[in-house]
Amino acid sequence: MTGSPTAPVSAVVVCSFEEPDTVRGTVDSLLAQTRPPDEVLVVDNHPESVIGSRFEAEGLGVRVLRPGRNLGYPQACNFVAPHASQRWMLFLNPDARADAERLERLLEAAGEDVAIAGAQVLLPDGTVNAGDNPVHVAGLSWSGRYLEPREDGPPRDVAAVSGAALMMRTDVFRELGGHCPAFFLYHDDVDIAWRARMAGWRVRFVPRAVVRHDYVFDKGVKKWLYLEHNRLWTVLANYEARTLLLLAPLLLAAEAGIALLARRDGWWPQKVQAWRDVAREWRALARWRRRVQARRRTSDAELLRPMTARLATPLVQAPMVGAIGAVLELYRRALIAAGEAGPRR
Repeated sequence: MTGSPTAPVSAVVVCSFEEPDTVRGTVDSLLAQTRPPDEVLVVDNHPESVIGSRFEAEGLGVRVLRPGRNLGYPQACNFVAPHASQRWMLFLNPDARADAERLERLLEAAGEDVAIAGAQVLLPDGTVNAGDNPVHVAGLSWSGRYLEPREDGPPRDVAAVSGAALMMRTDVFRELGGHCPAFFLYHDDVDIAWRARMAGWRVRFVPRAVVRHDYVFDKGVKKWLYLEHNRLWTVLANYEARTLLLLAPLLLAAEAGIALLARRDGWWPQKVQAWRDVAREWRALARWRRRVQARRRTSDAELLRPMTARLATPLVQAPMVGAIGAVLELYRRALIAAGEAGPRR
């Protein structure tokens, strides 16, 4: 099922501490689309930024929203959602540049049963940054085909797409409650794609919709705190109780492996802090879980199909990863084949 290139779109750029020229380049790439968005909304998280006044002075027709403090990326998206007046919201990182046909290609791939359509994200040298991002059954996710040559091909259904260049139906975003309220940075794209599929919607990757991203993974050890905190929230909120029980050996094995990597690579304090934070937040997590499960239309057996139990990314190198992943993958497939992760809450 294909979409309509004429469907109305609100383009959203969330910026915090970027230089004005960087954000201006991102907005210019939106305005230069073969099918431009119907409105452009910029959320300026920096309480003292001059980005908004520059846009207003230049008369580009860009609406600048100022929450007055740094909400982080997911909550800034939640902040802007009530202001988006169009059927689709197109989220673009402030250090990304959209190729001219990007929006048109996403709309062509977005049928009536599609909630999310994601672009192929390229590095400045033309190799792949992300796009069709694998999702591990333990909640891990990484940049799909990282550093490989640019992909070409038709749109396809996937488990998750990159939040650096993601288009989502506005009504579905609101219906799902937006991004998880416990997230400040990272993993929001994985979580919302998971919840959209759980609610019966499709998530599609569109290789011919291209965005170029000035991406660097290493942003300090605090990034691991956000990633691990949000991964644990995602797993504990999104799986059915029965699935959590059946996956407990796999999840505990993955937790032990991540802890060993944290010790080896110097972010053990952040890993411990993530455990502590989730333990302190258990009441809020339980409330969020009830809200998430109330929107379930798809069993975990079906949701597990496009996921993986293998860890295959150049960003994580460790002995035995391949052998352990092969065993865990057999376990995942056995759960699906037996239908043991049925539609129960």
